[in-house]
Amino acid sequence: MLFIKTFSFFILYINLAVCEKFRFDNYSVFKIIPETEQQYQILQDIRRDDPRYDFWTDPLPLREFVNVMSSPGDKTYLEDILQKNEIKYEIVMQNIQEAIDEEIVNTFTRSGIRNMEWNAYYNLNDINGWLDDLVATYPNTVSRIIGGVSYEGRDIRGIKISHGSGRRAIFIESGIHAREWISPATTCYIINELLTSNHTETRAAARDYDWYIFPVTNPDGYIWSHEQFRMWRKNRQPYGTNFGVDLNRNWNNNWLVAGSSSNPALDTYAGPGPFSEPETRSLSSYIQSIGDQIDMYIATHSFGHLLLLPFGNSTEPYGNYHDAMNIGRRAMGALSVRYGTMYRTGNIAEAIYRATGGSVDWVKEQIKVPLVYVYEFRDNGTYGFLLPPSQILPNSEEVMDSLLELIHQAKRLGYLNSSSRFYASIYICLSAFLITLLR
Repeated sequence: MLFIKTFSFFILYINLAVCEKFRFDNYSVFKIIPETEQQYQILQDIRRDDPRYDFWTDPLPLREFVNVMSSPGDKTYLEDILQKNEIKYEIVMQNIQEAIDEEIVNTFTRSGIRNMEWNAYYNLNDINGWLDDLVATYPNTVSRIIGGVSYEGRDIRGIKISHGSGRRAIFIESGIHAREWISPATTCYIINELLTSNHTETRAAARDYDWYIFPVTNPDGYIWSHEQFRMWRKNRQPYGTNFGVDLNRNWNNNWLVAGSSSNPALDTYAGPGPFSEPETRSLSSYIQSIGDQIDMYIATHSFGHLLLLPFGNSTEPYGNYHDAMNIGRRAMGALSVRYGTMYRTGNIAEAIYRATGGSVDWVKEQIKVPLVYVYEFRDNGTYGFLLPPSQILPNSEEVMDSLLELIHQAKRLGYLNSSSRFYASIYICLSAFLITLLR
C-alpha cells in the first residue's frame, strides 16, 4: 500500500509539477540480455504489472537486449529478480542525471542561420526560430508550413523546400516521441544539408524533389521533456489524473491491436480512440491534403540501429515489401561506411515487435505512399534516449549518407518519378490479391 501511494505521488508529480524540474539522481539503466522464453516472460510480466520500471525497449525475443530504467530505491529489487532467474545484465548507466547534465542545450541566435550547431540540442523555440530564419534567408526555395496543432494550441511547424512546381515529394516526420531528442536534431541537420551543402548528390536531391519536413510533431511533449521531465514520451492531453497519449499508437490503423495500452498511466497509452489527439488528427489531415504528391515518407525515432518498414501487425510481405527491403538494406550499407555503424532492416513486426497505430502504417495503407521507412537512430543500448551531444554530428552524417542512397536505390528500381505512384498502386493491389489467394 505504501508503494502504491508513493508511486501515485511520483506519477502525479511528473504530470503536474511546474515549479521545479524533476531530477534523476542515481537512477540507473539496466541492459538486460534474456536468453530463454521463460526469461523473456519474466520481464514481460514486470513490464505489464510493475510501473516502477521504465522499459526503454520492450522485452520481446526479437530484441537482443532490454533497457530498463530504475529508481535508486527499486534497483536492488530488480537485481534480485534478475539474479534469481539467472538473467544476464549489466548496469550501463549508474546515474542518468549525470548524462542529462552533460546534454548541451544551446540557444540559437536569430538572424544567423549558421549559428545552429551540431554538437548540441535545442529547445522548440530555438528550432522554430531557426526555421523562420531559413524562410527569410531562402524566400524563393523555403516556405513555412503548418502540419497541425497540439493539445495546448501550438502549431506543428515545418518547412517545405522546393525548387519549382511539378516535383514528387519526400516527407520527413520527427519528434513524435518527446524524449527522443536526437530525432529533431538529425532532422535539422538534414534540412541544413539540403540548403547549404556543396555535395553533388545532396544538391541534386534538394533540387529534384519537394521536401516537407517537420522536426517536432509533438511540440507540447518536447517542451515538457526540456522544462520539466526529461524522459517524457507522450503528448500532454489529460485523461483523468494522468497525462498524455503515445502519439505513435494513436493513428487509425489497427489501433490498439498490439504493442500499445489502454492504461492512461503507461507510456504506450493509445488514447481513448484512434485520432483522439489533435496532433495526430490534424497532421493526418495535412498529409492527406498532399498525399498524392508523396513518394517517400520517413519517420525518425531513437534508439536501436534499425530501419523499419510497415507493417507492425504482421510479418507478411505486404505490398512492395521486397523492393522496399532491397532499397533499405543497400541504404544501410551506405550508412555503415562512414563510422561502421550497423543497422538492421525489416518490417516493424519482424525486426522488433508487433506494434500498431503508428504513423507509417497509416501512411502506407491509407495514403498509398510507395516507400515508407522508420529510422531508429543511435545508439544500441549504452545511452539510449540520452545520446551524448558528441554523437549528434556522426549520427546525422551517416543518416544523411543513407538518405541519399535511399533516393538513389529507389530511382534505380523505378520509384520517385511521376509514374511511380501509379505502378506502385497496381503492384500493391496485385500483391495483396495474391497473398489472399495463397492463404
